Amino acid sequence: MIGDPIKTKLGAYRHLVIEETSSTNTLCMDYATAGEEGNLWITANRQTAGKGSRGREWTGKTGNLFASLLLTDPSPKKRLADLTFIAAISVRQAIKSYSMSNNEIKLKWPNDVMLNSKKCSGILLESVTHNDANYVVMGIGINCQHFPANTLHPATSLFAEGIEVSAGALFLSLANAVANNISFWNKGNNFTSIRQKWLDNAYGLGREVSVKIPGQAEQIGHFISIDANGYMLLETKSGETKQVSTADIFFNQDP
Repeated sequence: MIGDPIKTKLGAYRHLVIEETSSTNTLCMDYATAGEEGNLWITANRQTAGKGSRGREWTGKTGNLFASLLLTDPSPKKRLADLTFIAAISVRQAIKSYSMSNNEIKLKWPNDVMLNSKKCSGILLESVTHNDANYVVMGIGINCQHFPANTLHPATSLFAEGIEVSAGALFLSLANAVANNISFWNKGNNFTSIRQKWLDNAYGLGREVSVKIPGQAEQIGHFISIDANGYMLLETKSGETKQVSTADIFFNQDP
């Protein structure tokens, strides 16, 4: 077994610190296929080829938090996607614990955390089946010090919004929040409560939104909720409610 034990209130987790890697998610996947048993966090001080959603690059400068958690069979396969929402709730809790002002921290469907209406964190869930086990990697990037320019959605960093915390200190808060929320989730049996926690801090709930899915026509409607599987519920102008499983979404009005 690799990594050092982390002191969390719920669950036994280990932590491996890497100075530099291409991607903490990729490294977790490598350990999974090599037989690592899971509950392993990997953080890196720098990433050279970090991954975002849909294959996009994630900025890898030193000072930001790059963390991935490897889990083995955390739930039945149909509930694995719940972990995206657990990650988002946990990131919000970790940032909130260091925010001393009136910063607004919201959760943008499906996998972003917004700080004062700008993206400060992204989440990437990946999975693989190996030797009859389902391995899941929960990848989390948080802009502690730096943020990229000219992004698809406006970005910011914690430092730019007045929150001063090191990546190391923030990670410890994040690891505890994730441990608590995974325990509360109870292998998917309590997603109803996780869903409500997410909705309580949802970004843009009730607002008009453009939904863009590669290869499909743009859809416009109002973001009214997420369903029992975490799909976005979009109410169209005709009054029809549609489920959206994955997409880029753009809000059409200021909050």
